[in-house]
Amino acid sequence: MQYWIELARQSILNPRAAAPIVAGLILPPGTLALLVALVSVLNGIFYGLFLPAGLLPGLFGQPIPMAVLFGAIFVAGAAALTGVGRLFGGTGEIRDILRVTIFLQIIRLAVQVVLIVIALLVPVLATFLGTAAGVWGLYMMICFIAAAHRMDSRVKSFGVIGVTFFAAIIALSVLLSAMGLAPMEV
Repeated sequence: MQYWIELARQSILNPRAAAPIVAGLILPPGTLALLVALVSVLNGIFYGLFLPAGLLPGLFGQPIPMAVLFGAIFVAGAAALTGVGRLFGGTGEIRDILRVTIFLQIIRLAVQVVLIVIALLVPVLATFLGTAAGVWGLYMMICFIAAAHRMDSRVKSFGVIGVTFFAAIIALSVLLSAMGLAPMEV
């Protein structure tokens, strides 16, 4: 356990150095699937408890559907980052991307729990720290995606993340429109 805590600490303090270590981890068969399930369940519980009720009314307070939703998002996101990364010259496979994104998600979830505690004590500080954590988290993700795709440039990794983000917005818009959930015209 100490190894994982130290790797998480190093990932926060020096993501460029830690990213290749995480990207190169060799996990026993089936471990990655279990980690996806674990992180999905933990996110389902966390957001099931702390997500504002009006944001996702059908899912509020229901950790199991939330966990399924998060699992689908993690796998679809990893597949998208893999495909877009290859367009930018990356060589990572979906398991490489899942490995780093799940690791980052565990760190992000721990940071969110800490931010909730801080928000109860000093709300203004939590807002500032949350913003800083978001910006630093993006930098961490850039470093980790570059390592998982074996890219020599973090600029390419930033491009992969940006294109994937915009492609996800377009895909989600099309999906929501097809489901009849498009924004209403005013």
